[in-house]
Amino acid sequence: MSAAQATRELDGRPVSFKHELLFQRGINFNELALWQRRGSAIRWEQYTKEGVDPRDGSRQLTTRRRLGVDSELPMKEAYERYLRDVLTASSVSEAR
Repeated sequence: MSAAQATRELDGRPVSFKHELLFQRGINFNELALWQRRGSAIRWEQYTKEGVDPRDGSRQLTTRRRLGVDSELPMKEAYERYLRDVLTASSVSEAR
């Protein structure tokens, strides 16, 4: 069965049907890791780093950016808040 055929077969089916289908194949959906059930997010995050100014040797704090991984995404309203927070933080850092 192709991915497209499987998608058509499962589209519109209730969650209970999908859980039972997995269970028949030895997979208990509720025992899977959270990232396997809800996915993950990769986003930019800011952090503070201490460095040395090569001109005078003084210690300086600076803000840097790195990729962060969230592997425990919330659900429903909490997910909406999470997205809002990530997007707000992203737009603030881009304005700088």
